[in-house]
Amino acid sequence: MQRSSPLIMSQYVLARMIMMVCAMLLVACGQSSPTAGLYSSPDAAENTFVPVLAVSELEVGQNRLPLGIIKNGTPVNDPDLKLHLRFYYLDGDDKTTVRSESDAVYRGQGLPVGIYVAYPQLDQAGAWSVEIEIPQTDGPPQTSRIRVDVLAESPIPSVGSPAPATRNLTARDRPDLTQLTSDSVPDPDLYQLTIAEAIAARKPFVVTFSTPGFCQTAVCAPNLQVIKQLKDQLQDELNFIHVEVYPYPFSESFQKQRMVPAMREWHLRTEPWTFLVDAEGIIQAKYEGGLTLVELEPALRQLADGQPVDPTQS
Repeated sequence: MQRSSPLIMSQYVLARMIMMVCAMLLVACGQSSPTAGLYSSPDAAENTFVPVLAVSELEVGQNRLPLGIIKNGTPVNDPDLKLHLRFYYLDGDDKTTVRSESDAVYRGQGLPVGIYVAYPQLDQAGAWSVEIEIPQTDGPPQTSRIRVDVLAESPIPSVGSPAPATRNLTARDRPDLTQLTSDSVPDPDLYQLTIAEAIAARKPFVVTFSTPGFCQTAVCAPNLQVIKQLKDQLQDELNFIHVEVYPYPFSESFQKQRMVPAMREWHLRTEPWTFLVDAEGIIQAKYEGGLTLVELEPALRQLADGQPVDPTQS
């Protein structure tokens, strides 16, 4: 399968740098990973608002598409801002017809930067153009375009596929949790099960791959706080697992970019990722990047009730 081009990856690095600067300006700690496989249009720098997509790849079907908005070098964090997205397929004969539309709503509660999330349906692999309409208080909406590449199938486990039966380390292997997670205040409940054991238990579960102490940007630690809060509410109905991205000693592994086997087994190259898995071991939803209680809680309650998870219903 073809991977990201050098141009795409250079934009990925740029996007990560933007988000890191935003995080530092906001004196944040914790983490996430913006774009790979996506890049802004050449005229984006001339716009007052610059969209930055925070997702590593898209695939055919429904996608969770989070993005940030930069204005004059500063991240926009406006809960009332609602973006409208139009999608055009570029690899066909008709490049001007809108193939899909979606609203992106604010999902930045508790995060250091504003994130706006849409759930578009993309029905073909190849190149797409995304037109992002940003409302203005003092005039007509501003429109920006970016190009994205959609995979026929992602190497990352997809919604509807079985969760890999990974044997991640648990507290039985490392009783000292400081050698199991870079979380400064670890919750022992998140380190009791392997993913394989959670599947065998035939109980729905949540697994999050993150590194609170060594993330590249600013949403891993907030994400884990959301997971802990929901674990306290729903641990009778769901199991919860945190997998640290880097093996101990974390600092040395981070510097060498040596990840735990579970990251390789799930084909994850960025962090954080969160997956919702039903009692049959089938992935019902997946999330890359920043998560909020507002977005995740309704999905977890659907999972706990044995219902199909509809991430748009939040």
